[in-house]
Amino acid sequence: MAYSTNASKNKRRKLLVVEDNDINREMLCAILDGEGFEVMEAENGEVGLALLEQEYEDLSLVLLDVYMPVCDGFEFLERKRGDRRFDSVPVIVATASEAREDEIACLKLGANDFIVKPYNTEIMMNRISNTVHLRESASLVNQLTWDTLTNLYSREFFYRRVDSVFTSMGDDLQFDMVCSDIVNFKSLNDRYGRQNCDQLLQDLAARLEELLPGYVVGGRIGADTFAFLVTHQPDHTWVSAIADVSKGLLGTSLSVKFGVVENVDRQLSVSLTCDRAIMALERIKKTFGVDVAWYNDKLREQQHMENTILESMETALDEHQFTVYYQPKHDLKGNRTGGAEALVRWIHPTLGFVSPGDFIPIFERSGFITQLDLYVCEEVCKEIRRCVELGLPVVPISFNASQLDFDDEDFAKKIVALTDAYGIDRTLLHVEVTETACSENPDRVIALLAELRDFGFHVELDDFGSGYSSLASLNMLPLDVMKLDMSIIQQASQLDDFRIVHSAIQMAQFLNLETVAEGVETQDEVRKLKELECGKIQGYFYSKPLMGKDFETYLAKEA
Repeated sequence: MAYSTNASKNKRRKLLVVEDNDINREMLCAILDGEGFEVMEAENGEVGLALLEQEYEDLSLVLLDVYMPVCDGFEFLERKRGDRRFDSVPVIVATASEAREDEIACLKLGANDFIVKPYNTEIMMNRISNTVHLRESASLVNQLTWDTLTNLYSREFFYRRVDSVFTSMGDDLQFDMVCSDIVNFKSLNDRYGRQNCDQLLQDLAARLEELLPGYVVGGRIGADTFAFLVTHQPDHTWVSAIADVSKGLLGTSLSVKFGVVENVDRQLSVSLTCDRAIMALERIKKTFGVDVAWYNDKLREQQHMENTILESMETALDEHQFTVYYQPKHDLKGNRTGGAEALVRWIHPTLGFVSPGDFIPIFERSGFITQLDLYVCEEVCKEIRRCVELGLPVVPISFNASQLDFDDEDFAKKIVALTDAYGIDRTLLHVEVTETACSENPDRVIALLAELRDFGFHVELDDFGSGYSSLASLNMLPLDVMKLDMSIIQQASQLDDFRIVHSAIQMAQFLNLETVAEGVETQDEVRKLKELECGKIQGYFYSKPLMGKDFETYLAKEA
């Protein structure tokens, strides 16, 4: 007879038989093996406990005799109950004794069921089947309910538990939602290994449960993202309470950021509330010294704007809502236009003018920036082609390449295809890159820049001096032009001290790089930069960014 264990359809379930009588043990093993179970044998409780220690994670059930030498069933149950690791392994006690006190004692010690010898095979197998089924069902529910690593609720059950709290508590009680996230957790995983980072998550969850004032319930809602519902803390005492929460964890310096939604709106879904807290902490992910951010109306407006931008970007590209403007670069030595930089602008049909400062970071996070960069590149090729056909002075035009462009091995080939399609001399197309883009993956960037130059394009380093400048990497990069960031020009002008600018120009000359100064607005700045032998100037002193037709008119004045 087959019993409803489904063992034959799946991986063989493991059972441990702890029985001192060799004949009984052999008989049980034969019956259980025939029903599809993988059986382990122990001749006494001591051996059984050793096997339990080794196999508890995979054991479906223990079939335990009561009266045995060395370590009897009562001692086995008592010692098993003393180790929480074994809680999920059910035990059926089998004995020839019919004493009610034995059955009661075993059940009190944690036995799940009790059968009497001699065995009725059908009754025994059905009890084993039912017990295993209940254990597996409970285990499945437990896995769905709890995150086994941190002992916090799993995401879905955290949401349900919070809803339950809201239902059971009066409306006059206010709550805050606190979400935490470990900065650069993936890098930590790669560096220290999964086991160490699992321990980090366990320790962090335990500390936050203990330290957060007004703690109600917690959940793990992402790989390294926790969420905690706490009673409202108007004085923000929890901020100081968790100030050193990461200290000593993993034996290295960690950054844990927190996002908070105060006075949670119970009408909103719990998942949306958590999303808002995470949105707040995302804003400070790269801000040193700021560990806590609160969600507010401004963030809500920013999120609404971001969603609108994300929903509109594909259509905007298809409908040519993006317009390319050209800001001239004035050649100081020749006193004429020596080039231009392409700058993209977005006129949204309902939002109107959308600042590049708003949409560029969103496009970079979404990856859409690579499509926009190629769009701008093609518009530049069209503009150069128009100037050639109109008989206007033809000058090099640069466009900005983002960091993500250098993840595309075919980036240079795509630029080649565009210039060839419009019959453009490749020396007329310059590619601008920032120091940040070069620092993320320098070997890859160097290789792609070298490929661009091999194809005949010129490469410009944009925003030099705006942040940390590595002279070693500057020497390694295949460049043609160094653009001095407007911030160092403005600072030099305010201090009337151009020594840093002069040093940068001399360094560029030593490296055989042409120089372009950005953000030049006054006659004094022009005069000083000319004295320092800067090559070109870009800024409002000569021209603001111009639409294509206006740029052509600007060039026509020099024809």
